[in-house]
Amino acid sequence: MRRAFLLPVLLLIAAAPATNKPAPKPKPKPVAPKTVEFRTDDNWLVSASWRAAKKGRPTVILTHGVASARGEWDAFAARLSLSGIGTLLVDLRGHGASLQGPDGRSDFASFDARRVWPRAVNDLRAAAWWLRGRGVPDAKIAFGGASIGANLASRAASEAASAPFLLLLSPAEDYRGVGMTVRPGLKTLAAASPADTHAFVAVKRLASNPDAKTVFAPKGHGVQLLDDAKTASAIEAWILSSSK
Repeated sequence: MRRAFLLPVLLLIAAAPATNKPAPKPKPKPVAPKTVEFRTDDNWLVSASWRAAKKGRPTVILTHGVASARGEWDAFAARLSLSGIGTLLVDLRGHGASLQGPDGRSDFASFDARRVWPRAVNDLRAAAWWLRGRGVPDAKIAFGGASIGANLASRAASEAASAPFLLLLSPAEDYRGVGMTVRPGLKTLAAASPADTHAFVAVKRLASNPDAKTVFAPKGHGVQLLDDAKTASAIEAWILSSSK
């Protein structure tokens, strides 16, 4: 009896149509960076990591702080690449792999005494020149930086009339002789944390600029601001909206 009962049930199960569930889409992967080099007008050999942008998207030249290197931007650059935003992460002269200067191998240790920090803006000018040589138009070359890199980025962007936007993480009115300059009409995002007094004051002053958006993170300086998920998401969203 039991077998006679089970047989029709098994036949019904076998006859039931199979459910064809679509295979899950693979998660997008960030663009792998390529190491590139270029020379400045004052003969520094600058090393950088390049992630190409998708067609129609901008490329952001990103610059680090004192005694750091381009790697501090890696995680955020990978995140931007998922949305098609290109990046060129620069090792400033005397930092990381950019140690070959006009007088041979050298690092940043003597820059303060020689008062040569302002010359580092040449590294960003050379970065923009390198991108133009790869077919990136001026209107798709943006600038950003952290700490002194923010001030250097502001100087480079102030010279670039077609730059689409400027990102400043923990800028100051002046870092080691590099003043902050924000060109009128340039879309700008400036971020700082309250405990970082000099940066906080500089960003608060930018709040009156109609072209500037200010973001205040709970803590940190420079790229450390991106450790806060809410801050990182707000900055990423602003970059995407400024890229249209």
